[in-house]
Amino acid sequence: MFYPTLEKQLARCELTETPTPVVQLADVSPNLWVKRDDLSSAVYGGNKTRKLEYVLGKAKKLGKKRVITLGGLGTHHGLATAVYCARLGMECEVLLFDQPVTPDVRENLRAMAAQGARLRRIGPLYLTHTAWQLDPRRLDRNNCFLFAGASTPTGAIAYVKAAFELAGQIEAGEMPRPAAIYCATGSGGTLAGLTLGFALCGLHIPVHGVAVMPANHGPFRVCTRDTVEKLMAATHKNMRSLDPRVPDIKLPAIRLTHQYVGDGYGVATDAARQAASTGEQAGLRMDLTYTAKGLAAALEGTRKTRGPILYWHTLSAAPPPAGNNSLPLPAKLARL
Repeated sequence: MFYPTLEKQLARCELTETPTPVVQLADVSPNLWVKRDDLSSAVYGGNKTRKLEYVLGKAKKLGKKRVITLGGLGTHHGLATAVYCARLGMECEVLLFDQPVTPDVRENLRAMAAQGARLRRIGPLYLTHTAWQLDPRRLDRNNCFLFAGASTPTGAIAYVKAAFELAGQIEAGEMPRPAAIYCATGSGGTLAGLTLGFALCGLHIPVHGVAVMPANHGPFRVCTRDTVEKLMAATHKNMRSLDPRVPDIKLPAIRLTHQYVGDGYGVATDAARQAASTGEQAGLRMDLTYTAKGLAAALEGTRKTRGPILYWHTLSAAPPPAGNNSLPLPAKLARL
Protein backbone atom coordinates (compact mmCIF):
# COMPACT_ATOMS: atom_id res chain seq x y z
CA MET A 1 0.00 0.00 0.00
CA PHE A 2 1.17 3.53 -0.80
CA TYR A 3 1.87 5.76 2.20
CA PRO A 4 -1.51 6.96 3.58
CA THR A 5 0.03 9.69 5.76
CA LEU A 6 1.91 11.03 2.76
CA GLU A 7 -1.29 11.02 0.70
CA LYS A 8 -3.01 13.15 3.35
CA GLN A 9 -0.17 15.68 3.19
CA LEU A 10 -0.38 16.06 -0.58
CA ALA A 11 -2.88 18.50 -2.06
CA ARG A 12 -4.31 16.39 -4.87
CA CYS A 13 -6.80 17.30 -7.59
CA GLU A 14 -8.63 14.17 -8.64
CA LEU A 15 -7.95 14.01 -12.36
CA THR A 16 -7.18 10.34 -12.99
CA GLU A 17 -9.06 7.06 -13.10
CA THR A 18 -6.68 4.50 -11.63
CA PRO A 19 -5.45 1.80 -11.53
CA THR A 20 -4.84 1.75 -15.25
CA PRO A 21 -4.96 -1.75 -16.79
CA VAL A 22 -2.06 -4.00 -17.69
CA VAL A 23 -2.60 -5.93 -20.92
CA GLN A 24 -0.65 -8.69 -22.63
CA LEU A 25 0.20 -7.98 -26.27
CA ALA A 26 0.47 -11.64 -27.19
CA ASP A 27 -0.16 -10.95 -30.90
CA VAL A 28 2.98 -8.79 -30.92
CA SER A 29 5.17 -10.92 -28.67
CA PRO A 30 4.27 -13.63 -26.11
CA ASN A 31 6.33 -11.89 -23.43
CA LEU A 32 5.26 -8.27 -24.08
CA TRP A 33 2.86 -6.45 -21.75
CA VAL A 34 1.69 -2.83 -21.71
CA LYS A 35 0.70 -0.58 -18.83
CA ARG A 36 -2.15 1.47 -20.26
CA ASP A 37 -1.52 4.88 -18.75
CA ASP A 38 -3.05 6.24 -21.93
CA LEU A 39 -6.32 5.38 -20.14
CA SER A 40 -5.54 7.38 -16.99
CA SER A 41 -8.41 9.79 -17.77
CA ALA A 42 -11.32 9.85 -20.19
CA VAL A 43 -10.89 13.64 -20.41
CA TYR A 44 -7.20 13.61 -21.36
CA GLY A 45 -4.96 10.85 -20.10
CA GLY A 46 -1.33 9.82 -20.32
CA ASN A 47 1.50 10.21 -17.84
CA LYS A 48 1.22 14.00 -17.55
CA THR A 49 -2.24 13.73 -15.97
CA ARG A 50 -0.92 11.62 -13.09
CA LYS A 51 1.71 14.25 -12.29
CA LEU A 52 -0.65 17.21 -12.74
CA GLU A 53 -2.94 15.81 -10.03
CA TYR A 54 -0.31 16.68 -7.44
CA VAL A 55 1.28 19.71 -9.11
CA LEU A 56 -1.96 21.56 -9.81
CA GLY A 57 -3.38 20.47 -6.46
CA LYS A 58 -0.42 22.09 -4.72
CA ALA A 59 -0.71 25.21 -6.91
CA LYS A 60 -4.40 25.60 -6.05
CA LYS A 61 -3.68 25.13 -2.35
CA LEU A 62 -1.06 27.90 -2.54
CA GLY A 63 -3.53 30.21 -4.26
CA LYS A 64 -1.78 30.31 -7.63
CA LYS A 65 -3.80 31.82 -10.47
CA ARG A 66 -1.56 31.09 -13.45
CA VAL A 67 0.68 28.23 -14.58
CA ILE A 68 3.67 29.08 -16.78
CA THR A 69 5.37 26.05 -18.29
CA LEU A 70 7.41 25.02 -21.33
CA GLY A 71 7.61 22.31 -23.95
CA GLY A 72 8.09 21.57 -27.63
CA LEU A 73 5.77 23.01 -30.26
CA GLY A 74 3.63 19.87 -30.09
CA THR A 75 3.94 19.39 -26.33
CA HIS A 76 1.46 16.94 -24.83
CA HIS A 77 2.46 18.22 -21.40
CA GLY A 78 1.49 21.74 -22.44
CA LEU A 79 -1.79 20.44 -23.81
CA ALA A 80 -2.60 18.45 -20.67
CA THR A 81 -1.73 21.47 -18.51
CA ALA A 82 -3.96 23.71 -20.64
CA VAL A 83 -6.84 21.22 -20.42
CA TYR A 84 -6.75 20.91 -16.65
CA CYS A 85 -5.97 24.55 -15.93
CA ALA A 86 -9.12 25.45 -17.88
CA ARG A 87 -11.12 23.01 -15.75
CA LEU A 88 -9.65 24.33 -12.51
CA GLY A 89 -10.16 27.99 -13.37
CA MET A 90 -6.45 28.78 -13.78
CA GLU A 91 -4.67 30.60 -16.58
CA CYS A 92 -2.06 28.70 -18.59
CA GLU A 93 0.91 29.94 -20.57
CA VAL A 94 3.26 27.67 -22.54
CA LEU A 95 6.70 28.72 -23.74
CA LEU A 96 7.48 26.66 -26.83
CA PHE A 97 10.75 25.41 -28.26
CA ASP A 98 11.15 24.32 -31.88
CA GLN A 99 10.72 20.78 -33.13
CA PRO A 100 9.88 19.32 -36.56
CA VAL A 101 6.39 20.45 -37.53
CA THR A 102 4.05 17.55 -38.27
CA PRO A 103 0.24 17.27 -38.49
CA ASP A 104 0.23 16.11 -34.85
CA VAL A 105 2.20 19.18 -33.80
CA ARG A 106 -0.25 21.48 -35.59
CA GLU A 107 -3.18 19.66 -34.00
CA ASN A 108 -1.74 20.08 -30.51
CA LEU A 109 -1.05 23.77 -31.08
CA ARG A 110 -4.65 24.35 -32.12
CA ALA A 111 -5.90 22.28 -29.18
CA MET A 112 -3.83 24.29 -26.68
CA ALA A 113 -5.16 27.53 -28.13
CA ALA A 114 -8.71 26.17 -27.98
CA GLN A 115 -8.25 25.56 -24.24
CA GLY A 116 -7.38 29.23 -23.80
CA ALA A 117 -3.65 28.78 -23.27
CA ARG A 118 -1.34 31.67 -24.11
CA LEU A 119 1.34 30.32 -26.46
CA ARG A 120 4.79 31.91 -26.92
CA ARG A 121 7.21 30.46 -29.45
CA ILE A 122 10.75 31.22 -28.27
CA GLY A 123 13.00 29.11 -30.55
CA PRO A 124 15.73 26.63 -29.58
CA LEU A 125 15.26 24.60 -26.42
CA TYR A 126 18.10 26.24 -24.51
CA LEU A 127 16.74 29.75 -25.22
CA THR A 128 13.26 28.66 -24.21
CA HIS A 129 14.56 27.18 -20.97
CA THR A 130 16.50 30.39 -20.29
CA ALA A 131 13.44 32.56 -20.95
CA TRP A 132 11.38 30.40 -18.58
CA GLN A 133 14.09 30.35 -15.92
CA LEU A 134 14.76 34.11 -15.97
CA ASP A 135 11.17 35.28 -16.42
CA PRO A 136 10.70 38.30 -14.10
CA ARG A 137 7.13 37.21 -13.39
CA ARG A 138 8.57 34.70 -10.94
CA LEU A 139 8.31 37.57 -8.44
CA ASP A 140 4.52 37.46 -8.75
CA ARG A 141 3.16 35.04 -6.14
CA ASN A 142 0.11 34.36 -8.31
CA ASN A 143 2.30 32.49 -10.80
CA CYS A 144 3.29 28.83 -10.67
CA PHE A 145 6.38 28.13 -12.81
CA LEU A 146 6.10 24.48 -13.80
CA PHE A 147 9.03 22.61 -15.32
CA ALA A 148 8.55 20.68 -18.57
CA GLY A 149 6.62 17.44 -18.26
CA ALA A 150 5.45 18.39 -14.73
CA SER A 151 8.68 16.62 -13.70
CA THR A 152 9.18 18.15 -10.28
CA PRO A 153 9.77 16.61 -6.84
CA THR A 154 6.01 16.88 -6.36
CA GLY A 155 4.95 15.62 -9.78
CA ALA A 156 7.27 12.61 -9.73
CA ILE A 157 5.56 11.33 -6.57
CA ALA A 158 2.70 10.32 -8.86
CA TYR A 159 4.97 7.74 -10.47
CA VAL A 160 6.28 6.49 -7.16
CA LYS A 161 2.63 5.77 -6.42
CA ALA A 162 2.20 4.22 -9.89
CA ALA A 163 4.98 1.74 -9.08
CA PHE A 164 3.05 0.69 -5.97
CA GLU A 165 -0.05 0.40 -8.18
CA LEU A 166 1.71 -2.02 -10.51
CA ALA A 167 3.08 -3.97 -7.54
CA GLY A 168 -0.52 -4.49 -6.42
CA GLN A 169 -1.54 -5.67 -9.88
CA ILE A 170 1.35 -8.17 -9.91
CA GLU A 171 0.35 -9.43 -6.46
CA ALA A 172 -3.26 -9.78 -7.66
CA GLY A 173 -2.11 -11.95 -10.59
CA GLU A 174 -3.00 -9.45 -13.32
CA MET A 175 0.44 -9.93 -14.84
CA PRO A 176 3.67 -11.75 -13.93
CA ARG A 177 6.51 -9.79 -12.42
CA PRO A 178 8.32 -8.05 -15.31
CA ALA A 179 11.94 -8.82 -16.02
CA ALA A 180 12.26 -5.20 -17.22
CA ILE A 181 10.15 -2.10 -17.82
CA TYR A 182 10.61 0.45 -20.62
CA CYS A 183 9.29 4.01 -20.75
CA ALA A 184 9.95 6.99 -23.02
CA THR A 185 11.94 9.66 -21.19
CA GLY A 186 12.18 13.39 -21.77
CA SER A 187 12.03 15.49 -18.62
CA GLY A 188 12.54 12.38 -16.47
CA GLY A 189 9.67 12.45 -13.98
CA THR A 190 8.17 9.12 -14.99
CA LEU A 191 11.53 7.34 -14.94
CA ALA A 192 12.60 8.92 -11.63
CA GLY A 193 9.30 8.08 -9.94
CA LEU A 194 9.09 4.49 -11.16
CA THR A 195 12.71 3.72 -10.27
CA LEU A 196 12.25 5.14 -6.77
CA GLY A 197 8.85 3.51 -6.36
CA PHE A 198 10.00 -0.01 -7.13
CA ALA A 199 12.92 0.40 -4.75
CA LEU A 200 10.59 1.59 -1.97
CA CYS A 201 8.11 -1.25 -2.46
CA GLY A 202 10.91 -3.82 -2.57
CA LEU A 203 10.44 -5.14 -6.12
CA HIS A 204 13.67 -3.72 -7.61
CA ILE A 205 12.41 -4.17 -11.17
CA PRO A 206 14.86 -2.58 -13.65
CA VAL A 207 13.23 0.42 -15.34
CA HIS A 208 14.85 1.45 -18.63
CA GLY A 209 14.34 5.04 -19.67
CA VAL A 210 14.39 5.56 -23.43
CA ALA A 211 15.65 9.08 -24.08
CA VAL A 212 13.76 11.03 -26.74
CA MET A 213 16.17 13.96 -26.87
CA PRO A 214 19.94 14.48 -26.78
CA ALA A 215 21.56 15.01 -23.40
CA ASN A 216 22.97 18.47 -24.14
CA HIS A 217 21.14 21.59 -25.33
CA GLY A 218 23.49 24.56 -25.30
CA PRO A 219 24.64 24.99 -21.69
CA PHE A 220 21.87 22.75 -20.32
CA ARG A 221 21.91 19.00 -19.65
CA VAL A 222 18.26 18.01 -19.77
CA CYS A 223 17.95 14.27 -20.31
CA THR A 224 20.81 12.47 -18.59
CA ARG A 225 21.26 9.89 -15.86
CA ASP A 226 22.55 12.67 -13.63
CA THR A 227 19.52 14.94 -14.09
CA VAL A 228 17.09 12.08 -13.50
CA GLU A 229 19.02 10.86 -10.44
CA LYS A 230 18.91 14.39 -8.99
CA LEU A 231 15.15 14.51 -9.55
CA MET A 232 14.75 11.08 -7.93
CA ALA A 233 16.78 12.20 -4.89
CA ALA A 234 14.76 15.43 -4.58
CA THR A 235 11.51 13.45 -4.85
CA HIS A 236 12.62 11.05 -2.12
CA LYS A 237 13.64 13.97 0.10
CA ASN A 238 10.29 15.65 -0.52
CA MET A 239 8.40 12.48 0.39
CA ARG A 240 10.34 12.03 3.63
CA SER A 241 9.79 15.67 4.60
CA LEU A 242 6.05 15.09 4.29
CA ASP A 243 6.06 11.65 5.92
CA PRO A 244 9.12 10.53 7.96
CA ARG A 245 7.85 6.94 7.75
CA VAL A 246 8.95 6.83 4.11
CA PRO A 247 12.11 4.68 4.38
CA ASP A 248 15.54 6.26 4.06
CA ILE A 249 16.94 3.89 1.42
CA LYS A 250 20.00 3.82 -0.79
CA LEU A 251 18.72 5.15 -4.09
CA PRO A 252 19.15 2.89 -7.12
CA ALA A 253 21.03 3.89 -10.25
CA ILE A 254 19.04 5.29 -13.15
CA ARG A 255 19.02 3.31 -16.40
CA LEU A 256 18.80 5.59 -19.42
CA THR A 257 19.71 4.92 -23.05
CA HIS A 258 20.08 7.47 -25.86
CA GLN A 259 20.24 4.71 -28.49
CA TYR A 260 16.79 5.52 -29.90
CA VAL A 261 16.98 9.35 -30.10
CA GLY A 262 17.98 9.43 -33.75
CA ASP A 263 18.60 12.90 -35.16
CA GLY A 264 16.90 14.76 -32.32
CA TYR A 265 13.74 15.61 -30.43
CA GLY A 266 10.65 15.04 -32.53
CA VAL A 267 12.62 13.54 -35.42
CA ALA A 268 11.21 10.16 -36.41
CA THR A 269 13.47 7.14 -36.85
CA ASP A 270 12.82 4.02 -38.92
CA ALA A 271 12.62 1.97 -35.71
CA ALA A 272 10.07 4.42 -34.29
CA ARG A 273 7.93 4.24 -37.44
CA GLN A 274 7.93 0.45 -37.33
CA ALA A 275 7.11 0.45 -33.61
CA ALA A 276 4.30 2.98 -34.13
CA SER A 277 2.75 0.73 -36.78
CA THR A 278 3.03 -2.25 -34.43
CA GLY A 279 1.50 -0.32 -31.55
CA GLU A 280 -1.37 1.02 -33.62
CA GLN A 281 -2.19 -2.48 -34.87
CA ALA A 282 -2.36 -3.52 -31.19
CA GLY A 283 -4.85 -0.71 -30.47
CA LEU A 284 -2.49 1.91 -29.02
CA ARG A 285 -2.48 5.55 -30.05
CA MET A 286 1.15 6.34 -30.88
CA ASP A 287 3.33 9.37 -31.51
CA LEU A 288 6.75 9.42 -33.16
CA THR A 289 8.31 11.81 -30.62
CA TYR A 290 7.91 9.77 -27.43
CA THR A 291 5.96 6.56 -27.37
CA ALA A 292 7.15 5.01 -30.62
CA LYS A 293 10.75 5.30 -29.48
CA GLY A 294 9.86 3.81 -26.10
CA LEU A 295 8.02 0.91 -27.71
CA ALA A 296 10.90 0.33 -30.15
CA ALA A 297 13.20 -0.22 -27.16
CA ALA A 298 10.67 -2.51 -25.46
CA LEU A 299 10.34 -4.62 -28.61
CA GLU A 300 14.12 -4.93 -28.73
CA GLY A 301 13.96 -5.93 -25.06
CA THR A 302 11.64 -8.83 -25.84
CA ARG A 303 14.29 -10.20 -28.18
CA LYS A 304 17.15 -9.81 -25.70
CA THR A 305 15.59 -10.52 -22.30
CA ARG A 306 14.02 -13.68 -20.94
CA GLY A 307 10.80 -13.18 -19.06
CA PRO A 308 7.97 -10.64 -19.34
CA ILE A 309 8.73 -7.16 -20.68
CA LEU A 310 6.44 -4.28 -19.72
CA TYR A 311 6.14 -1.22 -21.93
CA TRP A 312 4.69 1.75 -20.01
CA HIS A 313 2.48 3.62 -22.48
CA THR A 314 2.30 7.35 -21.73
CA LEU A 315 0.31 9.03 -24.55
CA SER A 316 -3.35 9.87 -23.96
CA ALA A 317 -5.79 7.54 -25.69
CA ALA A 318 -8.40 10.31 -25.57
CA PRO A 319 -8.21 13.12 -28.13
CA PRO A 320 -8.04 16.66 -26.74
CA PRO A 321 -11.42 17.79 -25.42
CA ALA A 322 -13.32 20.36 -27.41
CA GLY A 323 -12.56 23.93 -26.52
CA ASN A 324 -13.12 27.29 -28.13
CA ASN A 325 -11.87 26.61 -31.65
CA SER A 326 -12.44 30.23 -32.61
CA LEU A 327 -9.47 31.34 -30.49
CA PRO A 328 -6.67 32.23 -32.94
CA LEU A 329 -3.09 31.04 -32.85
CA PRO A 330 -0.38 33.70 -32.51
CA ALA A 331 0.97 34.78 -35.91
CA LYS A 332 4.33 33.01 -35.36
CA LEU A 333 2.47 29.74 -34.90
CA ALA A 334 -0.36 30.17 -37.39
CA ARG A 335 2.18 30.19 -40.24
CA LEU A 336 3.59 26.76 -39.32
